[in-house]
Amino acid sequence: MIEIAGGGLCGLSCAMEFLKNNFDVTIYEARQEIGNPVRSPGIIKKLDNNLIQTTAAKPTEYGWALRREWLEKELAKQVVDLGGIIKLKTKAPENSIDCTGGKSIAPGWPSEGSKKGLVTWNGGIVIKSNTPNDFQLNNLSSDRFSFERGDGLVECWIRGDLPRPTQGWLEIIQGEHPKNIDEIWADEAINEGIKTAQNIIGIPQEVS
Repeated sequence: MIEIAGGGLCGLSCAMEFLKNNFDVTIYEARQEIGNPVRSPGIIKKLDNNLIQTTAAKPTEYGWALRREWLEKELAKQVVDLGGIIKLKTKAPENSIDCTGGKSIAPGWPSEGSKKGLVTWNGGIVIKSNTPNDFQLNNLSSDRFSFERGDGLVECWIRGDLPRPTQGWLEIIQGEHPKNIDEIWADEAINEGIKTAQNIIGIPQEVS
């Protein structure tokens, strides 16, 4: 039995790789629900066409803007469909494969991740007409970015103080991520999970 700590994109993709190679897998997630709370940006470069509608994804010149929590829920369904087990509100046994990421303890997030060297990114959800002037819609720069998702809402992130829109934020988000904006896409977490499983199984890595 393969035991994985963490039910985010990294843990879910790690579990799926094991399941596709005929291993029994259990994911242990300290939260009470896969996909909540949201603490990471909803941006991804590559997205399965079957997931576009179910994740409220919208294409941009950089990739897809989507509801990240809905992506996590869709991948969790795939894990279960492949025969995997997900245990919520449960601490992972010692020696489990660590896919906990770098999140600090916060409301709805009862355990701390293991990644170090991360910085705080602050984010918020807002209606398009209320997007603060500090952000350029569907644009990425070194310390901030914003994008319109398929649900019609705009997700903004900044490495620093979050400005306040005129009418206020619909939701405020905060998470620990790499300083380099190129490393905070959802693809990074997914690829990390896949490579972790492949290294343990002994599948040769492709040379980039």
